[in-house]
Amino acid sequence: MEITLKDLENNIRTLPENFYEEVNDFIDFLKTKYTKTNSQDWAENLSEIQRESINKGLDDIQSGRTIDQESAQKTIKDYINSKK
Repeated sequence: MEITLKDLENNIRTLPENFYEEVNDFIDFLKTKYTKTNSQDWAENLSEIQRESINKGLDDIQSGRTIDQESAQKTIKDYINSKK
């Protein structure tokens, strides 16, 4: 089945608005991934929002605001189960 722009548009419309930025970032990622550039470093192609997100993550790591994968998985599983 061929997916059209209309299909994508309809699919995006079903998302909560708070996901629009993430979808847009992913589209930017795909464009960067599949577009040949003269740049040697992929980081040069990051948007300002992506740079801010990376810096926030680095700050979280340095400030000890992280949890291990096992705890994260349990938290997510508990959250999903609470919504059933």
